Amino acid sequence: MNLESSFFSTFKITNSFLRCDLADDLLIETTSPQSKRFSRAQGLYGSAFQHQLAIIMSMSFVFVDGPNNGSCISLLGNNRSIVPVRKMPIVSDTGVFLLTGGYAIAQTHQADFKFGDIIVGCNVIVGY
Repeated sequence: MNLESSFFSTFKITNSFLRCDLADDLLIETTSPQSKRFSRAQGLYGSAFQHQLAIIMSMSFVFVDGPNNGSCISLLGNNRSIVPVRKMPIVSDTGVFLLTGGYAIAQTHQADFKFGDIIVGCNVIVGY
């Protein structure tokens, strides 16, 4: 089984060193906030650098619709927002993704530093 999926997440960003936040954010199909929601990003992220905008993430993508409903993939990695394209490993999975492996490629599409909002596109590749 192979899955290649693209999605977008909207979440709040901070640049306070040592700050840690919990997330329960929608995952949507396109950069439009009105696009179809099919999953949730649930986990935690924290500021990992003193002098740059970068976060360390432990995030589970919990599917709530479609053929993957009830399944989950989790990633753990350093998400340096100033780097145009970031890769993070898939470290855990459940449901239809059980015993798979893969990685996520994240790319920032829109950031509003005044309000702390960011839209990140992510391509996820998992397979046996």
